Amino acid sequence: MTRITIDLPVSLAETAQCLGKATQRELSEVLIDTLEIVLPTFNSLSAVGNHVKISHLLDAEVIELANSKMDVVQNQRLGELQAKGKNTGLTEAEGYELSVLISIYQMGQLRKSIALAEAVKRGLRDALIP
Repeated sequence: MTRITIDLPVSLAETAQCLGKATQRELSEVLIDTLEIVLPTFNSLSAVGNHVKISHLLDAEVIELANSKMDVVQNQRLGELQAKGKNTGLTEAEGYELSVLISIYQMGQLRKSIALAEAVKRGLRDALIP
């Protein structure tokens, strides 16, 4: 494991500490778990040009992004949390985790929809609605 030192805004540190208390975990564990949830999705998005305009991507990259899906593990956890929230309710920590996963899902869907529009514009796919 690599040791790093970061300065966090007070509100972020307090939120992470509250999550740690709610889940009976150390602050470092909360931060590691949160980063492990968020970073794999950003890595997969950047593999197809997350920091590059979609219009500048190669055709194959546009198609890949237009066909992309949420990480399987994250999607499964999202479904579990949604079901639990409807059935029995969520703990504070689970509510936070659900919010993060919903944000990841929404970011992915936005990139996917932009790529889909670009694929139609380039004639790589038919429009979904003629």
